[in-house]
Amino acid sequence: MRVLGWVCGGILALVTAFWCVTATADLALSAGVYGTPGTYKVDTCIDTSNTRKNSNYDCYGDFTPDGGTADDAVYVHLKDTGHDYPDGTEFDAQQGIEPQTIQRVGFWGIVGELWQVAVCVTILAGLGYQAVKPRRESHSREPSRRQKVADRVGYAVVVAVPVGILSLIGMAAEPVP
Repeated sequence: MRVLGWVCGGILALVTAFWCVTATADLALSAGVYGTPGTYKVDTCIDTSNTRKNSNYDCYGDFTPDGGTADDAVYVHLKDTGHDYPDGTEFDAQQGIEPQTIQRVGFWGIVGELWQVAVCVTILAGLGYQAVKPRRESHSREPSRRQKVADRVGYAVVVAVPVGILSLIGMAAEPVP
């Protein structure tokens, strides 16, 4: 049973680490750490969801680099934007290394990506805690070094969970431009 737990934990850690890397790259793009700054203008958004309960919006529009002209604009299809932007909406965006990678920049762009990083940190810290914590409680007065390390890893969960929740609340409260 212990081996199965380690195997499942290892697989979950690998999947979460991959998600964390991609989410962190998106967060860095939204923060303007790399990429080409510019403006994204929405032509149209379409609800691609087949259900009536949930919406999944894909938007089509043009990204124009700062200082560029209409000739420099790149037509970009944004998948799963989370919002039904009205036609003609413009917002500041950052183009990644690939021309089709566009992220909204500024406060709302960061808030929109931060929850993913917080969830990844929470899962990885929880897995780390499970791997490091002692199997048996020590009856001595002083906690073991292993228990101290596990407690410190647990602090990451205590910080990451509220950050993720606040980011999700901020995303829900985001005004549509």
